[in-house]
Amino acid sequence: MFGIPGDVFWPTAAFGALISLVFSGVALLRLLPHSKDRTLEPAERETLEELRLRLAQVDELQQRVGELEERVDFAERILAQQHESERLGLPRDETAR
Repeated sequence: MFGIPGDVFWPTAAFGALISLVFSGVALLRLLPHSKDRTLEPAERETLEELRLRLAQVDELQQRVGELEERVDFAERILAQQHESERLGLPRDETAR
């Protein structure tokens, strides 16, 4: 085509079309309306900070509850071992003899 061999013309044309599509997409995105500005009003900023503080408190409470669950599980295992040894009639401490 146009005096250019086909094995050079078609890849060049495809690459040019791809570049044209990218630039037209960028131009179209610039023409679209922008989303709301990222600046927050003082009341919104204060509310957001309060929410962050509360989330930090919730995270801390979740950690404490997890630790308490571990302690309860440990205590239940200890009690279950004691009850099991009492049921079997085993002495509590054989070294005391």
